[in-house]
Amino acid sequence: MSAPKALLVDLDGTLVDTSTANYLAYAEALAAAGVTVRRERWDEVAEGRNWRDFLPTLLREAPGAEPEQVAAHKARLYPAKLAHSFVNEALAALIRGGRAGWRTALVTTASAANAAAVLRHHRLEDLFDLLVTGSDVERHKPFPDAYRLAAQRLGVEARDCLAFEDSDIGVAAALAFGAPCLRVSFAGGTARSSTGY
Repeated sequence: MSAPKALLVDLDGTLVDTSTANYLAYAEALAAAGVTVRRERWDEVAEGRNWRDFLPTLLREAPGAEPEQVAAHKARLYPAKLAHSFVNEALAALIRGGRAGWRTALVTTASAANAAAVLRHHRLEDLFDLLVTGSDVERHKPFPDAYRLAAQRLGVEARDCLAFEDSDIGVAAALAFGAPCLRVSFAGGTARSSTGY
């Protein structure tokens, strides 16, 4: 692969480990709707997915609850939970160091409000030329739609991009888009080394 023209970076679990913050905010919002969700169940059903894809499943126990209302409640709770999140400093430094030579886009299933809250909390707003969030596409990862939209708006082809992802769903989306992908994961509060896809 030649040098990339654009870096396309996932947010949750890749640039910032938000798993605990997301769980705490959603658990509180779901409890208000009458649903208790344990962390193991949360990880199984929700991790890496947009709320539209998992809240209907979790709300089967509360037929009167509306997914949109739970998601909105979670968004209000989320900023206060972000003390439980931490940045992949190595990846942030890589992006920041190459800003003069690369176009950059955040490509996430998170809503626009939640993504903005994370970037603001960790002062990462300056890393990206473009944000593509779950609010911008109908079909979320593993579909490649968000990647296609990011590349279109940046004016680059898939072959000119390098994606960074942490999950099977995210990697599948990047590969379906046609971009090479580096997989990133966190362990013990630090980012593990990436493996190529």
